Amino acid sequence: MNTNKKITLIIFSMVTLLTLIIVALVAIGSRESGYESAKKRAYLTADIVKNALTSHMVNGNMDQRNVFLNSLERMKELDELWVVRSSTVSKQFGVSSLANEIPRDTTDEKVLKTGKEEIVINESLQRATLRITIPYIASSLDKPNCLSCHDAKEGEVLGAISVKFDIQEDRLSSIAILLNIIVIVVLFLIFILIFISRKIKPYTSSFDSITKTLKMVHEGNYSVRAKEGALKEDKEASMWLNELIEKLETVLTGIEKNLTAFVHNRSINVNNDKLLTAKEIIEDISEIYHFKKTIETDISREDIYYRLVQVLKDKLLVNHFFIFENDLTKDERKLIYKTEGDTACCNITNDVKELCRAERTDIIVSSENFPEVCRMADCNSCKDYVCIPFSINEQKSVTIHILCKDNECLKHVKYQIGIIKKYLEETKPILESRMLMDVLRERNLIDGLTGLYNRKYLDEFIDKKMPMELELGHTYAIMFLDIDYFKMVNDTYGHDAGDAILQKLAKTMKESISENEVIIRFGGEEFLIVMKNPTEESALELAQTINAEFAKLVFNFNNESFSKTVSIGYSFFPKDTDQIWKCIKFADLCLYEAKETGRNKVIRFKPELLKNANKEEY
Repeated sequence: MNTNKKITLIIFSMVTLLTLIIVALVAIGSRESGYESAKKRAYLTADIVKNALTSHMVNGNMDQRNVFLNSLERMKELDELWVVRSSTVSKQFGVSSLANEIPRDTTDEKVLKTGKEEIVINESLQRATLRITIPYIASSLDKPNCLSCHDAKEGEVLGAISVKFDIQEDRLSSIAILLNIIVIVVLFLIFILIFISRKIKPYTSSFDSITKTLKMVHEGNYSVRAKEGALKEDKEASMWLNELIEKLETVLTGIEKNLTAFVHNRSINVNNDKLLTAKEIIEDISEIYHFKKTIETDISREDIYYRLVQVLKDKLLVNHFFIFENDLTKDERKLIYKTEGDTACCNITNDVKELCRAERTDIIVSSENFPEVCRMADCNSCKDYVCIPFSINEQKSVTIHILCKDNECLKHVKYQIGIIKKYLEETKPILESRMLMDVLRERNLIDGLTGLYNRKYLDEFIDKKMPMELELGHTYAIMFLDIDYFKMVNDTYGHDAGDAILQKLAKTMKESISENEVIIRFGGEEFLIVMKNPTEESALELAQTINAEFAKLVFNFNNESFSKTVSIGYSFFPKDTDQIWKCIKFADLCLYEAKETGRNKVIRFKPELLKNANKEEY
């Protein structure tokens, strides 16, 4: 219902209600007026009867009173009239034999007893009567004096007159008047309705147009314009509103265009309202800015990855994902983070540049486009997956692997892809800087000749990494290696030959160890291997393998061929001692024992070895 109809209906309802109240008051007034007119006629009749009966009494012709009373009954609108005597009058003059002087009902008796008049109204659809019973009270003030003829006291009831009038004609007259009033009022209401509707229509039409326009603007449609009103005020209001909407549309379109390009256009814009879209984009920019300022002060790339994980989980509400770091130089992939309980669709660790479709094509891969878009993906724990590749530099890249278990999740992820890429872009220079710092730091910890870790790395490993691993219950084996008669090689064939042999030993050790072992060039021809969570068997097997494999190598220098061997000593931490440097000393002691007892041996630490050594040093 439009505003014009609403306002017209409200005004019409109010006028109608007021009219009904007036009609009701008029009806009640007419009814009461009819009753009052009938009562006045009754009082007049009572006075006439009283005066007539008094006159009959004075003149001594009371026997003629019945003729008089009967003549009164023939009066128009007077249905019945009767006079009743009180017991005092009946006692003085005798009981009347006339029928119309005997009390007819309890009303007559009540009036004779109380001296108060009674009114009885009987109404039906066909007939309306009013009966009034008026008492005659003895008074010395009447003319003539009542007490001069009656044996009664002042104020005593002498009798009563009952008069019944037909008031149907009065009622019909009132109804006729009421109907005329109603007809006039109805005609007036119709006129008022038409008049109001026409007069307020220009205002309400303009108001409806503005309201409709504002509603559409509220819903995000800024292309709508309000219709021009018929009145001067309406035209101005419509013009101002349209100018305001046009300005909003221009500004918001510019904001959306520029800012969307800044934070990446989302694949699905669920918000058609430009204002809300601009609000979301500004919030995204603000969050990205704070994110960037935060990671700029982070020391390591692990901290940066941690921040990125928190953004994906808490801000973008991505619940199941993996972050992989790709080493493009080594063509290897390393897992940075995985959500608990999830299994990746892709388990590629090597040949990433060829096997990973996202990395090879440098485009986002989604199983929604084609179920087997990536042949390396095998997803049993999810419905769909999305892989987002992102290049850091020529050596490193990042792949975010997102799992989706239903269509709602996939829809949400697609909507967030643009902002995810923006976070990655802001992360790129800082992450690249930290990676460069890690490379420089790692180079500082790498032996230039063998490519193995140096003594500095051992110090850092013992100070920082080992305490955390010990808290997790890890154990270690410390293995010391030394090339037998190495000084002779340098003296005979030169240091280039010695360097080559050291490199061969380094390669042999690298090929023999697993990911749980770390090799360190301790100094000169001495090497140290740190084994994580070893057993007696695995430690002995590794030592014997290195010893045997290195002995198989044949070296050719100055037209001479020869082989070399290594001596190895090892001990367990914290099984043999609860101090790591003492454990290293024990391994060194075992190495010394191997040298002293013939070289080319593998010796496990035993407490008995301390009896031939300076125990205070150990």
